[in-house]
Amino acid sequence: MLKVSSTRGARAVVLIASFIPLAACVDAKGRFDEYGTRLPIDAQSIDAVDAPIIDMIPNIDGTWLIAINPKPIANGLLIQTSTVWDVTSNGATGTLDGSYQPLTTSQLPPDSPNRVPVGAALTANGVAVDNTASFAARLTGTLPGPANAVSGTEYQIDIVLHGTIVSTTLVCGTVTGVVGPIPEVAGSTFAAIPSGSPLPAPVGECPSTMPVDAGVDALVIDAP
Repeated sequence: MLKVSSTRGARAVVLIASFIPLAACVDAKGRFDEYGTRLPIDAQSIDAVDAPIIDMIPNIDGTWLIAINPKPIANGLLIQTSTVWDVTSNGATGTLDGSYQPLTTSQLPPDSPNRVPVGAALTANGVAVDNTASFAARLTGTLPGPANAVSGTEYQIDIVLHGTIVSTTLVCGTVTGVVGPIPEVAGSTFAAIPSGSPLPAPVGECPSTMPVDAGVDALVIDAP
């Protein structure tokens, strides 16, 4: 449940954290490894969502489906997690706790009913949320092979989700960091939508137009 403390104030926080996995196709592993050898280590990340100042962080407490689109590596091969978020709000700023459980996606359609939890959940707690409802959640640990939609290979990851809480039904942004042999995955995107049973079809990036919800009106988007 959204928790609001008595302390109010605006503070701009630059955040860093994100989660990226990878999906299966013909010779996908070869494409993935080749990308890691030719991408410069100092590759620049793309900017997160351009969001206005808000009065209240939208309440996103609950379970969400996150899909990461590794665009520079294998566009459209979405890596997915079932994520539980808990936000504590001081009004326009706050903190975000999250548990990110990888789902099986290797050799499955993105909206497969056979997506199930695999491996250990990754956690990122106490992540600062600034007065544009933006955050940077760093995820480190193991991406199991069955959750790697690009190559089906298990990799160690150290990524950051640079996200904006757009509304009570949408969180999205960009991804940076290291996945296996790839020294930088900048250019990747992610989006999160409310989850349930059965799992919804995933969304892998921000829509082209999206007004930020200050916690009152929800923006509803249709999954492709």
